[in-house]
Amino acid sequence: MAVGKILNQKTSPEMPAAVTGNSKMLACHRANGEIFRLFWPHLGYGQHLGHFWPGVRIAYPEWQGFTKWFHLNIWESRQRYLEDTNIVETTLSSLTHHLNVVQNDFILPHHDILARYYVLKNEGEKSEKISFFVYCAFNIEESALYDGVYVDFSNNSLVFFRRNVYLALAGIGCPLSGYQCGRRGTPSDPYQDASKGFLWGTRDNILQSAAAMAWDLGELQPGETKSFSLYLAAGHDEKQVRSLLAEAASKTGSEWLEKTRQYWQGWLRPGEQNGKSEHPAFRRSLLTMKLLSDRETGASIAAPEFDPYYQASGGYGYCWPRDSVYIAAALDEAGFHDLAGRFYSFARSIQDPDGSWQQRYFTDGAVAPFWGKQIDQAGSVLWGYQHHYQLTGDTDFLTDIWESLEAGAEYLANNLEENGLPAPSFDPWEDELSQGTYSAAAVFGGLKASAQTAALRKEKNKEKRWQEASETIRAAIIKHQWSDAQNSFIRGVNRRTFQDAYDYALSRGEKAFTVKDPTGLYESHWVGEDRRIDAALLGLAFPFAVLGPSDKKMQATALAIEEKLWNYNVGGLQRYEGDSYRGGNPWLITTLWLAVYHCMSGSRGRAEELYNWSLAQANQHLLLPEQADKNHGGPAWVLPLNWSHAMFVLTHLALRGKLSIIRCR
Repeated sequence: MAVGKILNQKTSPEMPAAVTGNSKMLACHRANGEIFRLFWPHLGYGQHLGHFWPGVRIAYPEWQGFTKWFHLNIWESRQRYLEDTNIVETTLSSLTHHLNVVQNDFILPHHDILARYYVLKNEGEKSEKISFFVYCAFNIEESALYDGVYVDFSNNSLVFFRRNVYLALAGIGCPLSGYQCGRRGTPSDPYQDASKGFLWGTRDNILQSAAAMAWDLGELQPGETKSFSLYLAAGHDEKQVRSLLAEAASKTGSEWLEKTRQYWQGWLRPGEQNGKSEHPAFRRSLLTMKLLSDRETGASIAAPEFDPYYQASGGYGYCWPRDSVYIAAALDEAGFHDLAGRFYSFARSIQDPDGSWQQRYFTDGAVAPFWGKQIDQAGSVLWGYQHHYQLTGDTDFLTDIWESLEAGAEYLANNLEENGLPAPSFDPWEDELSQGTYSAAAVFGGLKASAQTAALRKEKNKEKRWQEASETIRAAIIKHQWSDAQNSFIRGVNRRTFQDAYDYALSRGEKAFTVKDPTGLYESHWVGEDRRIDAALLGLAFPFAVLGPSDKKMQATALAIEEKLWNYNVGGLQRYEGDSYRGGNPWLITTLWLAVYHCMSGSRGRAEELYNWSLAQANQHLLLPEQADKNHGGPAWVLPLNWSHAMFVLTHLALRGKLSIIRCR
């Protein structure tokens, strides 16, 4: 019953050790090589695991003992990415036998097939008879209802299906020696039988399906090696997965491994001039950003979803337009213009009729669950349009996005309040509804970029209107969001809050007011200023250039950010004063943001220190988290985070004088 119970429990948040994929299929791996999440046909959904457990059975006298499942702690494991690839190699050494297993996990670049290529070596002094087993229990589209599994004897595969999602598993390289289908958590569940080495030949099952297969690897002599491959194909019907498995069988596992290695190393070539001789984390960042960009739509997810039940967050397996602009900018700066351009095509396709964008999206373009619009997302996309054009000179791109840019710029220009600032919206951290300073900077940047684009198209009236709107915002930022008393910019003004904060502001003689909702039934409470220091204030300089890095107000703000938000225990920069999310850890995004600013302002030594600190927070595979543990350092939450990798790439290029947006001094 244990397996059935586990599969019916809510999945707890868990960061992967490594990820593999092909920008349509995405797998998350534990450090012992176990795959514990599998996404297809989109990077954010559906998620189909479940369990996918391989193992070997070594013939004891009279068949005593159990199958040695690779995910159990009876193996010592080492893991790495093959150099400059998204191939995960896990080496497993038996603690009870002289058996060494090398498992290479990869997803074929042009086919939705997960390959697991094994090389087994007998390092002992006597021969061993080996059988290979695999146990699978898929939760297709995160459900165990209405599913089925059957054995397809045309190719000796297991076919799991639910509606129009089919997952077919076959082993290539050794003869099939057994199979069994059953219902998890019941006597027909094949896990216990597979563990004992006996399968009963049950051909199919419906509801909460599980299945196992076995293959005879024969005798493994001392010093001898044998190879074996598992292929898991994903398609929308039986015909598709049969065709994919036939394609998988057309080459050996070692041939597919080599073709995949060549693909990834070849893909990296445009970025080699920007980092081949530097730290491999630069290339790992590019490889990771590619994995997290949908190959069909161009959408980028924030991270592989690891908290699907929103137990500790609002979820991460979605595309935020703002985050994706930073990712696209990093890809553009590194020379991957096609990948960046495909995101901007996606952004154009999902824009609302009024010219705005929603908070976040699924990678197929459907609107994802949200809790409020963020006006900075529109400003960011418009800024990104211009940035992409400046780097590519692609006039066809300019023509394609013009209608979207025009609608977005009009949306921004029409949503300025009497004080000259953009209308209240959620800040980039999605905590506060206010007239945020970062949001104002993004809107300024978007309108200024739009005016520049209008000038290129000789749209003089629009150029004038959008340029004037951007200047209005800049003046309002300096007038309303600069604090002489604090000698810095503040987080924002006119912030929605709770009644206790509203009452406190009134008691101190500060500005506070109430606003009725559209029905007139409820009122919300607002205070005049949010005086906290926020690392996102760096956006005033980079990338939106409201102020130059040597502007005295900008310098004073950067100083306040570093003084008030620095973690003096392990290093790194918090997001803002009083940040309590996940305990208030330092973030890599903010720390790298500060590094770019220091690079712009001439403090190169400090920029390098921040860059190196961020690099030190990576996991063993150079995957970067969202946050570092505030007490011990190292990954604390969300890994890999796409935005962290983008900021690392931007900082890497800035330090080497190769970031076109700025010039490092």
